[in-house]
Order: sequence, then structure tokens, then C-alpha cells
Amino acid sequence: MSRSPDLLYKLLPAVYRQRDVEQGQPLQALLRVIGEQVDVVEEDISQLYENWFIETCQDWSVPYISDLIGYRLVHEAGEPGDVSTPQRQQRNKILVPRCEVANTIRYRRRKGTLALLELLARDVAGWPARAVEFYRLLGLTQAINHLRLEQGWTVDVRQVDALDRLDGPFDGLTHAVDVRRITSHRTPGRHNIPTVGLYVWRLNDYRVTETPAYSREEFGTHCYTFSVLGNDTPLYTCPEPESDPTDIADEMNLPTPIRRRAFEARKTDYYGPSKSLEILVGDSRELVPPERIIPADLTDWHYRPRRHEEVVVDPELGRLAFHPRRVPSRVWVSYSYGFSADIGGGEYDRPLSPPTEHLLFDEDDLKDPAGLIRKLLDPPGDVSQLSLYIWNRFPEETRQLLEDHRDADPLPKKPLRALIGGLNLVLEDEDLYDEERFKEVRLREEIREFTGWRPQGRSLMRFNRLLLERAYKDEIAKGFVLYLVGREPHASRRINQALERWSDERPRHAAIEITDSGVYVEQINISLRKNQTLQLRAANGRRPVIRLLDWHTDLPDALSVSGRRGSRFALDGLLITGRGVQVEGELTSVAIRHSTLVPGWELRHDCEPTAPSEPSLQLFNAPNLCVDIQHSIVGSIQVNQDEVRTDPIRILITDSILDATSPEREALGAPGWPVAHARVTIARSTVFGQVQVHAIDLAENSIFIGCITVARRQWGCMRFCYVTPGSRTPRRYNCQPDLVEQAVEEEGKKTMLTSVEKESRQRRERERVRPQFNSVRYGMPTYCQLSEACAEEIKRGADDESEMGVSHDLFQPQREANLRARLDEYTPAGTDAGIIFAS
Repeated sequence: MSRSPDLLYKLLPAVYRQRDVEQGQPLQALLRVIGEQVDVVEEDISQLYENWFIETCQDWSVPYISDLIGYRLVHEAGEPGDVSTPQRQQRNKILVPRCEVANTIRYRRRKGTLALLELLARDVAGWPARAVEFYRLLGLTQAINHLRLEQGWTVDVRQVDALDRLDGPFDGLTHAVDVRRITSHRTPGRHNIPTVGLYVWRLNDYRVTETPAYSREEFGTHCYTFSVLGNDTPLYTCPEPESDPTDIADEMNLPTPIRRRAFEARKTDYYGPSKSLEILVGDSRELVPPERIIPADLTDWHYRPRRHEEVVVDPELGRLAFHPRRVPSRVWVSYSYGFSADIGGGEYDRPLSPPTEHLLFDEDDLKDPAGLIRKLLDPPGDVSQLSLYIWNRFPEETRQLLEDHRDADPLPKKPLRALIGGLNLVLEDEDLYDEERFKEVRLREEIREFTGWRPQGRSLMRFNRLLLERAYKDEIAKGFVLYLVGREPHASRRINQALERWSDERPRHAAIEITDSGVYVEQINISLRKNQTLQLRAANGRRPVIRLLDWHTDLPDALSVSGRRGSRFALDGLLITGRGVQVEGELTSVAIRHSTLVPGWELRHDCEPTAPSEPSLQLFNAPNLCVDIQHSIVGSIQVNQDEVRTDPIRILITDSILDATSPEREALGAPGWPVAHARVTIARSTVFGQVQVHAIDLAENSIFIGCITVARRQWGCMRFCYVTPGSRTPRRYNCQPDLVEQAVEEEGKKTMLTSVEKESRQRRERERVRPQFNSVRYGMPTYCQLSEACAEEIKRGADDESEMGVSHDLFQPQREANLRARLDEYTPAGTDAGIIFAS
């Protein structure tokens, strides 16, 4: 954009500008519109130059640059397509990686080197990797003139650390020859002369900073877990980049679980500020010195420190223990855990929910319209000049109407609408702000930022509205207010303190933002007024936890949200445990983004839920409600809705996990009713449990582990999904196991199979394509990750050949196909290179 919106206008001779002012400046308005289009053309011309370079070009031009250097696409991974949706844009970035295109020529010069394979894994697939030449681990007969004493040894059972690393990416023990090829489609081998293995890590490390440790009082007041939910979780290495690109990655350079013996041998590398883990004690949050940390096995909590000042840490279980006589008053921890995707909230970079912006005034913005009229007619000293200026800007008929109703309280509809119309005219006034006019009004810092430049358009309206809100704070409600909760000097210490301020000030739109990763143990009840919106969110890069307790023995203790017509509520970036969330009233929408409502409320040490049958989200008599769940992990949802006098509510679930903790329990339903009175749209999600709803508008690229029961089968469709056999659904397209059953049916017609043989083959095919997961328990690093043994029909069963379920947007099949092709291209002739998934 140009620095001044009147750049073209100022180029005109002064005589034309004077005449334009006399006629109300229509020429200035026209040239501003033309100037905006000039800016668009100039930006486009500038971008054309930037598109010559791979570092600054737009995404659409990357394939064209790749053609210039002879970069070859991997057709097995799929063909690049249009970029009309964010998912397709991300897919194109995976199919034609910008980093690989930028480094193609440099990599060709380094073809055949071992370290290059690790760089390829990062640039092509985005996976950290370690390359291993398996011939170095072979036991062989040695020549007397070329002794290699490190090879050919038998295993020493006293080398416990070496045994820990056996058959892993850091294995250093000697092996016999394995004649199977590492790229075999049956059973791949490893240890052979031409074999090179590329271990890749698909799980990422996610940071948790200064969060309270969980006290396991049932085992002793000195026992704690790093996880705030009380479950055992392995601590992960916060990887450091290699010092030299030619170095081979080791345990400190990769997101690996921390082993006990590795932690003991390299304690100072893992422990300390900005490292993999740290422990803080006391109200001053003092760091426990590394010399006081003792690595040990705390499986049964039997090991205890020998000295009072020692702290025992088990990184494989995520446990720590103090001496029973020296338990600190408070314990905070920072650590890294493993997970596969940016969902459920965490200290990863995520876009904050944009605040609802309503610039024009309406009836709900005026707290005291009669009082505002009195201030305009008989202004007090602090706003006398401002009130006179605003009054003169009103149309003549508006002023006459307001004078006729100056003593009316409440104000009738007609003068109220006239007052609102006059205020909206003032919002577009470029000359509203004047230092003399606002000298008695205390302006906030965010308002003062506008005074250093000349705002235009929506910025001008926003600025003028802030001025009016501040000048008439008792008569005009605030449009948007941000309340901070945390340890900052001007922030509230508790969520309820911010809620009290929000309730007293009554802004139309507000956000309560938590600025740390602490645990907030509070009873939260939120009541929204008409057309009011509220966001309860975490700051970017933070993961706060709201713990709900059993406050009342005779009442539910969920986080309750109620609202009147037109109100909206959003949860963003939070983890809620202990109880669920209850919503009731006439709310228009409830949004849950990048949040976790813990399935089963709380977790045991083995990640089993403590209340597996309890819902995480309950919806009570909300006829106008639309629930939007994005990038979240949610337990079961219960809908309590009048089916006779109201329409079904809408539930949208995208890129999320809906977990009822068992396929036999209701993931989405209504207690005591055959189906929930709801219409559902599910995309790129994984559902554990039964779905019983009125209708499914659309389900695509999703996995349903549990029977589906839909009342209206003639409405909606399901496409590219896995549906549990025996489900009652709307029409299906390219779903599993339908496709494999149809294939058996067609084969039976050709080979004349009997009905018994046909049924037997269909049963085997249904079992073969049933999705297999590395873990189905929330709290484990491999939660909801598809197993390597899962059928290809599921791993590449989406409409764009990615995997079904919540990991769809990771595009892991495309990453793997790209990487396999590059390994064949960059490894020397005769070398057999293969990919091994380390996580």
C-alpha cells in the first residue's frame, strides 16, 4: 500500500483541489479508489520479480522453477492439483517441496554421501532422520593385515547401555548377515553389505514450559509425574541441530524418548534451562541443580533418594520423587513430550481465533441511550467540545427528534434508531479526533497508537469507535476488550477475576487470554447476554490447563456456558480435565479449536480413563446452536434436545478426534433416545465409539471405529471413509470395507465361488482393511497413529490418496513415496537403501 491514500490527489494543481473541497471532495474519494488499484498493480509487479527466486516466490511458481533445473516429480506420490483449499495447498507443498527444489543442484554434487540421506529426509519429507550403513555392524572374518577390532565381537551382557540400543537406530552390536533386501515387500531385512537404512521419526517433540507437576498422593506426598494429568509419559529429547552438515545425527539431534542410561551418562546435555527438561521448586521457582538429579527406575515408586537434597527422575515414565522429609511446597516442570500432529492444543504455533469485529453501532451497544442524549444536549465539562462537535454532525431531522425526546427514559424506537444512525455517521468522520477536543479524556495506549498516523476505511471507523467508547464509557459499551490472565503485572491471577471484570464492563465482544502454561483449578460458569461473544483462549505458544473438581456433591461441576439469542462462545488452545463442558440456552455457536476435553475426564497412570462413560461435551436445549470443533481432541458428546418443536442442531467436526474410549460406547448420541437430534458434518477425523444422530450431511476422509446409526438415510452422503460393518448410514461412495467386498463379489462372479466361500473371503477382507492403530489411549505418544501393518486401502484411502482420519493433512504417504524415490536417485549404484520408521 502507498504511504498516503491521497498520493494521486496531491499531484493535482491546487486550484482543482480547492474546487473539490467546495463541492464536498468527490474527486478526492474517486482518486483514493484509483490509488488502491494502483497499489495492487505495483505489488503484483514487485511480486513478479520475487517469483524469479525459490526463496521468495509464491507457491504456484515452485513447480515452474523445478522444471528449469530438471527436478522430476514422483508420480507415485500423486500429481499436483489446484490450490482452492488449504488442504490442497499443503498437499502441493508436499509433492513439490520448496527446500528440495532449492537444494537440488547442491545435493546432486554430494550424491553418494551418507549424511546427504539425512538432509533429504528433512527437505523432502520433513522428517528428522539417521542414516546407518549396516555393513559396519556385520560380524566377519578379518584379515590379519586389516584388523577392525570393533567388529566381530560377541555380545557382552554386561554392556547394559549397548543392549538398550539393540535393533534400534543407535545399535552398535555385531550382527550376522541378513540376506533379505531392506526394500522387500514381504519381510525386509537389514544387516547386509549393500544395505543402508534411513531411520525416520514421524513423531514430533512438543514443549511444556513451567507447568505444575502432578502429585501422586496415593503413592506418597513425595511422588510426582511430569504430566499434569497424572499419567506416565516418556520424556522426549529437545533436538539440537548438528554442528556440521556432514555429521551423522545421534540421540541429541533427534526427537527420541530419553533413556535412563543415556540421561545418566549425559545429564547436563538433557537437563537445564532451554534443554529437554528442568525442575523448579518453591515459590521463587528455583532450578534444582543438575548434581542433585539422580536417574533411576521408578516403576513401582520403590526407589527413594538416599540424601535429603536429591531428586530422583525416571525419564522413561515421566516420574520424579523427592525425599519424603524434604518435599518442596510447589513443584514446576518443563519438558518435551511426543505426538504426531498439531492438534489438541500445545505450545506450537497456531493462529489465534480472530476477534469478532462489529464496527457499526446498534441497540446492544448503547448502555444508556437517554443519558447519552442528555450529555449531547447539556454536555459536562470534560466532553463539552466533543459533544458539541458530534451534535453538529447529526442531520437536522435527527437533532430535532432527539430534542423532542430528551426527557424520555426509556427511549422510544424511532429516536433510538435516529441516535444510532447519527453515531454511525460520526464513525466515518476523519476530523473527529482533535487534541483540544479530547484533552480531558484519558486515552488508552492502543488508542494513542492511531494518533500518529491518519487512519482510513475500517481503521478510521475502529479508531473513532474507540474514541467514543472512551469518552462516553457509561453510555456506550466497549466493542472489544482483551482480558489477560497470568503472571504479568496488569493481568488477573485467576480466570474468575477476569470473568468478573468482563461481567461488570459488559463489552459486546471480548477475549480472556491465558498467558502461561499453568493449571487453573476453578469453578467456571459463564452467562452470555444477547448478541455477546466471548473467547476463552490460550496465548500463542502456551498450553494452560483448566482442572474441574467435584465442588458439589449434589450438583454437576462441569464448565457451564449459557447464553441468550445471538451469543457466541469459543474455547481455543485449552486442556480441560476433571469434568466436561455443558452448554445450554439460545447461543448461536460454540467453537472448540486446538483444545482437548480429556476423554474419560481424567487418566490413570497407564492412560486408562477414570470415568470412561462420562461425556466431555453436553448440549442442553440449545435449538439455534452450531458446534464447530477444529483440530481438537474431544470425549463423547451428548445432545439433549427437544425433537418435536425444534430443528436438529448442527455439529461440525474437522481434523479432530472424537473418543468415547471404546467402540461400544456412544461417541455422539442422546441418553435414553435412539438418536441425537443433530445434523453432523465430519471431515478428516477419527471417531472411536458409536455415532447415533438424526442425519449426516457429509462425512469424508474419516475413520469410524464403532457402529453408525442415522435416522434419515436419504439425506447426505459419506465418501472415502472407513465405516464399521453393520452401520446404518446415508449413501456411501468409495468407502471401506464396501470396496473390498465389491471386489470379492466381482471375483466370485468370474470364478463361480460358492456363497460360503464368498462370505469367507469377504470376512477376511473386512478384517484385513480394519484400521490398526499404534495406540488408542489418549496420553500416549502414538495415540491415534495408524500402524505400519494397516492396510494400504486405509493409509491411502482418502480422495487425494492420503490416509483416512485425523492425520490426513500430514500427507505421510506422499512424503514416504517422495523420499523413497529420492533415495533411489541419490544413493550409489549397487546400494540398497530403505526407510525404517523409528516412531
